[in-house]
Amino acid sequence: MISLRHTVLILILGLFSCSPISERKQPPPTLNQLASTDLKLNGEQLADAYCATCHLKPEPDILDQKTWGEKVLPDMRKRLGLLLDEDIGTTMPVDMDVPKGIYSEFPLIKKKDWDKILNYYLDNSPSSPYPQEEKRTAKLGVPGFELIRPSYSEVLPDLVTMLRINPNTGDLWLGHRFKSLFILNSKSGFQIKDSIGTETAPVDIRWVNPDEFELLTMGLMDPSNDSIGSVNRFEKSGDKWNSTADIKDLKRPVDIEYADFNNDGVLDKVISEFGDHVGDLSLYLSSNQNWNKIILKSAPGARKVIIEDLDSDGDLDILALMTQANEGFFAFLNQGDGIFKEKVVLRFQPAFGSSDFVYEDMDGDGLKDLVLVNGDNADLSQILKNFHGVRIFKNQGGLNFEQFWFYPMYGASGLEVEDFDQDGDKDLFVLSFFPDKEQKPNQNLLYFEQTKNHDFNPYTPFTTNDSHWLIMTKGDLDLDGDMDLVVGSFEFDDLYSKPTKPWSPILIFKNEKK
Repeated sequence: MISLRHTVLILILGLFSCSPISERKQPPPTLNQLASTDLKLNGEQLADAYCATCHLKPEPDILDQKTWGEKVLPDMRKRLGLLLDEDIGTTMPVDMDVPKGIYSEFPLIKKKDWDKILNYYLDNSPSSPYPQEEKRTAKLGVPGFELIRPSYSEVLPDLVTMLRINPNTGDLWLGHRFKSLFILNSKSGFQIKDSIGTETAPVDIRWVNPDEFELLTMGLMDPSNDSIGSVNRFEKSGDKWNSTADIKDLKRPVDIEYADFNNDGVLDKVISEFGDHVGDLSLYLSSNQNWNKIILKSAPGARKVIIEDLDSDGDLDILALMTQANEGFFAFLNQGDGIFKEKVVLRFQPAFGSSDFVYEDMDGDGLKDLVLVNGDNADLSQILKNFHGVRIFKNQGGLNFEQFWFYPMYGASGLEVEDFDQDGDKDLFVLSFFPDKEQKPNQNLLYFEQTKNHDFNPYTPFTTNDSHWLIMTKGDLDLDGDMDLVVGSFEFDDLYSKPTKPWSPILIFKNEKK
């Protein structure tokens, strides 16, 4: 009979093969199996084995020694249930809003094995973060756009959580951290046309008709495991907007997409419940005026989806970006009757910081490519990361993608893709919520004009009043047939002190191409 130790060692040997995890038939050993076996492995082998139970193994050189030693590895050790004397007086899982099961209540690794992993990372990581690779310098000024910064007499916090342009009116709908939704009139200098109270911060919207819309509210915007996000339907009666809850108890949702999966004439909803330590990617199927919740993936970090027939079999599938720990693109292929088969498309290491993506044909070959920005830095490793930036993964067919283009950009977190200059190819706007403030020119908002396939000229706007950009959206503000762009600011100081300056929440890029 084969012993447990030999079984686990056989599984671990599979981890060192060249094929990616998604292609291996043998699953990795569990944490319990690893903990109960005398492995006799070196630090690198132990890191390969333990990391593979949850996500891709991060290489030591992605972070510096201090960040590994003081931030990331201590938290990973606590998650494995190994507590040491040095933890006395530090923040412990019991002190945090963490559900049971996230941090193990008993050790899942031996101290001697942990020391090997710790030494492996500290011995093989740089003393300071690696710099960005050389890149094309951004030119000052964005060609083809007029920059407009609307002025307001109202004194309000600059805390924008949502921007959407109504395609029928050109009006800008602005969600605010402090439970508000503003309608800004595009025909009168974007002054406030209406304001609507909301349960929590708005993050997404769908207009049903001029007097009715659905609104996704996030709940607590700060990292939280609470379930107070919701989808509410608003209907206008006279001058008043009345709301009714459609779906409640959502785990910090950030995105909602609509499609009729069961062909009953009612739009179903795919909701990305980002959460914090827990979360869900969920499909809400209509069922006799109710919603049948189907959890596609029970994990935190669901960020955004697109709904398309990915496998060309005639029904709708879902492509999702997951952004916490087990980062990557995951396809959910429709098998019928509310059943979906998960397929790993791309995976990234857990500090990658995936933030936003679009699915567009970037080179005119008829296949849609993946454009991704990764720069989320609100985690344990809040350092400048040379692998942050914007990427294009070229579609090779059959849900296979290969990285074709990369532009380094610290903190890249928002993305819009469009043929802004109307020359027949796609251009990019990319914003950074976590830029390097010392870089000149500023790198918190870049425009990439595509001149030929995957050859982009970067530009940065010239502004005298810079802001901390969080949100961005495209749309036709003046209904003249071309795409404009609006970015929204989120100023941390406005969270903790009463604002004293007039409201200045948005910067508009008015497209001058005709």
